[in-house]
Amino acid sequence: MNKKPKLLILVDWFAPGYKAGGPIQSSVNLAIALKNDFEVFVLTADTDHGETLPYPGIVPNKWTNDFDSQISVYYARKATLSAGQIKREMLAVNADFVYLNHMWSPMFVVYPLWLKYVGVIKGKVIVCPRGALYDSALSVKLYKKKPFLLVFKLLQISKKVTFHATNDREKTAILKYFPGARVLTADNLPKTLQKEWVPISKESGSVKCIFIARIVPIKNIYYLLDALSRVKCKVELSIVGPIEDQNYWNSCLQLISQLPANIQVKYKGSIENALLADIVNTHHIFALPTTGENFGHSIFEALLVGRPVLISDQTPWLNLPDDKAGWDLPLNAPEKFTAVIEEVCAWDQAAFDEWSHSAWNYARKFISKPSLKTDYLELFS
Repeated sequence: MNKKPKLLILVDWFAPGYKAGGPIQSSVNLAIALKNDFEVFVLTADTDHGETLPYPGIVPNKWTNDFDSQISVYYARKATLSAGQIKREMLAVNADFVYLNHMWSPMFVVYPLWLKYVGVIKGKVIVCPRGALYDSALSVKLYKKKPFLLVFKLLQISKKVTFHATNDREKTAILKYFPGARVLTADNLPKTLQKEWVPISKESGSVKCIFIARIVPIKNIYYLLDALSRVKCKVELSIVGPIEDQNYWNSCLQLISQLPANIQVKYKGSIENALLADIVNTHHIFALPTTGENFGHSIFEALLVGRPVLISDQTPWLNLPDDKAGWDLPLNAPEKFTAVIEEVCAWDQAAFDEWSHSAWNYARKFISKPSLKTDYLELFS
C-alpha cells in the first residue's frame, strides 16, 4: 500500500480554541477533510487568542492524537515558544506539504517562510492569507504589516511558495501585492455536518437577531446597532463574541443605552464553537454588517441551521436574495439594513419558514459540491 503524503498545518490557534474565529475553524475543517488522504500534522500554540492561560487538559510540547486519532497535533507552550522549537518540529515531521495560515504571524508564518527561503524546508509550501491582503484588513495596524510585505517582496517569497486563495476576490488581492505569483483557488472548507431543518415560532411584529463575531471595528457591530436605532418594531439582539477593542465596545455600549425601548440588546460573551448552532437556532436571523470577510464561518453556520443572514456585500456570500437565503447589502446604505429588519419583523410563520428552509437548502447545496475537496487535492499535489 502506498504511504500517504505528509501535510503539516501551521496556525497560531487550533481547537479547542475558538476566540480567533475563522482561522481556527478553517484549519480544523481542513485537517478533518484531508485526514484520509494525508498524514495530517498540526503545529500550533497551547493558548487561545487573547488569553494568557493555556487550554485546560492539553499536554504541551508533545505530538498527540487526542484531538483526532488520525490527526497529530503539537501544542507548543506559548510562554516558551522559540524559533528553534518551530524549526525542530518542522524538520521532525519532514512534511511533503507545509500549509501556512494568514500572513503576519512571526512564528507560524514568517519564520517558516524564512526556513523555506534558505532551503531548510524541502516540502512544498502553501500560504493562505485568509483575507489578510484585503484593503479592509490591511487598514488595521498597517504600520505593523508594511515591513512584512516589504521583506516578502525583497526576498521574492512569492517565487518559493504557492498561494491559496479561497475566492476570486482574494486571488486579485494576492496578485496586487505579489504580481506573477502562483495562485490556486479553492473554496474555504466549511462544516459539512448538517442537521435536519428546525424552525422556531415567528409572530408578526417582532424578530430575534443574533450577531456572532469578535468585537472589533471590522465586524461592524456599531453599524448594526445604529441601523436598529431606527427600527420601529420589537427586536431582540444577542451579541456573541470576545471584546478585543474595549474603546470600540464602550462606544457601542453608549449607543445601546440610547436605543428605544422596543430594541433589546443582550451581550452573551464568548461561546465555544460547539454550542453556537444551538444558540443560533433560537433566533430568526443572523446579522453581520462586516467590512470584509474572507469566508465568514459564522455566516455559513447560520445558513447551515436554516437562518437567513443579513450581511454586507464584502463577503463571498453574494446574491443571497435570489435564493431567499438572506441579504448582502452595501455599507453605504444603512437604511437598507433597517428596512430588511423591518421586513423580517413583519413576517408571519409561513414567511419565516419559507426563508428559513431556503437558507438551509442553500447551505446544503454548497456542502454537496464535489469540487470542495477535489480543489484541495489539486492544491496539495
